[in-house]
Amino acid sequence: MAGSEISEEVADELQALQAIYCGDGEFCMLSDPDARVPMFCVSTKYRGRHDTISIAASFTLPEGYPRTLPEISLSSESLSRGAIARLKEGLSAHARTLPKAPMVLQLMTWLEENVTETLDQDLAEVCDTPKESLSKEEDGEDLWLALLHLDHMRARGKYVKTIMKWTKELSLTGRLLFQERLILILLLGSMKNIKDYITRQRTRSVDVDSAGRSCKERMLTVLWEERLQEGTVSLAQFEVAECRTVEQLKDQFTGAVLERVYSEHVCTLLQKQSIRT
Repeated sequence: MAGSEISEEVADELQALQAIYCGDGEFCMLSDPDARVPMFCVSTKYRGRHDTISIAASFTLPEGYPRTLPEISLSSESLSRGAIARLKEGLSAHARTLPKAPMVLQLMTWLEENVTETLDQDLAEVCDTPKESLSKEEDGEDLWLALLHLDHMRARGKYVKTIMKWTKELSLTGRLLFQERLILILLLGSMKNIKDYITRQRTRSVDVDSAGRSCKERMLTVLWEERLQEGTVSLAQFEVAECRTVEQLKDQFTGAVLERVYSEHVCTLLQKQSIRT
């Protein structure tokens, strides 16, 4: 990929994936469609020997894709952490054998062909492991921080209540920050739950349009996300903060990691906002 736009072959691949995975919630862009580094999630179901298996595969297409392999993450309530790790390892190995051409559809095909065998290998472990215990293990090993940008809110009261409800349901902490026209969301939690949150916000009606009709969020941007070492960021709960000044906004980003996020991403948005003003 060169310049600020995705290549034609990547745009064609995204269009094909959207056409194939066209069911409700099957395909979801996690970044702007024209982002230089596209991020998206494909959620699908496979018929196993004993049950139906639901899997969400998230892809990040780095600059240089398809010469550079995509970044892949998998999540599933049907499989244990060990089974997901084996699938991801096999999927990454398969990607390395493919020609340097758009490959996401081939990777999804490989996933379908191999998920049943992986489930059979892991079935006893899944049945013997309490779900609550497994979730705690996953949360302890997969702590992520994400920064999201919202362009606007029309039905602010309803929108804020929805965000608070979803973060509680997904055990996410963080901040919903307002500073004049700037709206930011900081999310801290497991990668799976952060992706689930972004999927909800992009695929469910959360706001109203200019005519007052319920609408989905089309202008959510993922500015940054990163896996963290435990203890590097402390956000005990999810809170809403109305920042009257830029200094008050900056005070919300304390600690080495958050200060870096503020410097590299929030400052740029503030500059753009100032230019528009």
